[in-house]
Amino acid sequence: MSELAFLLLLFGLPAAIGFQMARRRGKNPFFWGLLSGIFPFFLVVLKLQHKPLDKKAAP
Repeated sequence: MSELAFLLLLFGLPAAIGFQMARRRGKNPFFWGLLSGIFPFFLVVLKLQHKPLDKKAAP
């Protein structure tokens, strides 16, 4: 059950917010809802592939 809640928060909440914001501004709500729902996934992927640059090699 916690995985489902995590997925809904990760994808569903931003998609719903993007959908509502697009409706208020007169834009295409389905496009912006889809785009807002997918965007956090790409942020997670980028975060997991990030390698810190500040590690210094010991002599």
